[in-house]
Amino acid sequence: MFDSTPSAVCFGGWGAGEGASPSPAQQCIRFCFFLRNFSFKDEIFQHSRNVKIRSALPGAYMHVVFEDDGRPFLLDSEMQWELEPNAFLTRVSTVNGKTSSPRTWRSYAYQLADWLSFCFETGVGWRFVTELNIATYRNILASEMSPQTGRPLKRSTINHKLSVVYQFYWFVYKKGWMTTLPFESGATRISYRQFNELRPRAMLNAGRTPGSDLRLRQTMVEPHIPSRQELRQFIKSFRTWRDRLIAELFWLTGMRSAEVCALPLRALPKDPASIDRGAVPIKVLGKGQKWRLVLFPVRLLRSIARYIHIERRQCARGAMHSGTVFLGRQGKPLQTPAINRVFSTNCKRTGMHIWPHLLRHAYAVERLAYLQEIGAPNPCVSQRWIYASRL
Repeated sequence: MFDSTPSAVCFGGWGAGEGASPSPAQQCIRFCFFLRNFSFKDEIFQHSRNVKIRSALPGAYMHVVFEDDGRPFLLDSEMQWELEPNAFLTRVSTVNGKTSSPRTWRSYAYQLADWLSFCFETGVGWRFVTELNIATYRNILASEMSPQTGRPLKRSTINHKLSVVYQFYWFVYKKGWMTTLPFESGATRISYRQFNELRPRAMLNAGRTPGSDLRLRQTMVEPHIPSRQELRQFIKSFRTWRDRLIAELFWLTGMRSAEVCALPLRALPKDPASIDRGAVPIKVLGKGQKWRLVLFPVRLLRSIARYIHIERRQCARGAMHSGTVFLGRQGKPLQTPAINRVFSTNCKRTGMHIWPHLLRHAYAVERLAYLQEIGAPNPCVSQRWIYASRL
């Protein structure tokens, strides 16, 4: 539990040594974090619902804490606050206007917490690590199974974790809180696709990133797109009306899981039965908290309308009002992990390996094939997504 004295708040070193005097800017940041720390203390120990604590991994040294708006910060095992990691997360979630998605904030917080926990477990302070320590961390990630999925981590996932570590040290170095970087600062050019996976809005940096020698080489694996018959068979195998509709949405509109979960009732037409067109544009909240238009087949809209008036109405009885189309347990808004669990269960039952994002790929393939069939100009989609699949 927190001590009531200011000395209990941990801010770590200031770059020039533990006894160095902070600059006026550092004093200001330190005071702001100090006040925020005590506000958090009151919320935690008065059982406030505005803050949630989750460990990065079982037995982890660092804890990821979320405010009610989804902005994360970190506490150590003694529930103490350290300046540099939290200043970096504040930069990502508040200062940097290009990372406006709570999902991005969440990812950065968990990756940074995982790295700091590794430093603690190995007995090396994060300020004193070397390139060899980062390479050891990378090799451990590549050799162990994920505690969440039980499968080896993808190379793109490992590179993303390394990218967060690099960005954290660059941030601390530029602030003057470290005198040297633990890796070589020479930039190496890598492909746009790889770079875009590692950092949000990466095209602004012309494809250059530090520490590229430590990254794992990535080879793109083309996913196998099932035939229409296989996709229909898989979708029909879902046991609930809601789950079948969600799978159809992925396939027929190319929506993401988060977009399906956040689909608002007010965005749908009130009487789709009266629409005489084949498709209607619907405004949805997409990746990066940006609105975009998605074409919905009218046939699908009519099925959703029937679901809303029958199955959804029964699910929402006695629950708090929710403005989203699809509901989970006890009438609460559906979450992305719930969709993943439903698909995983259906894959085991049917023996077919089809996941939400694969249905999104199937939509892209069919859409591109249709545009080429009608002689439309080539869209900005790579030709590699056209497979020898029977469409």
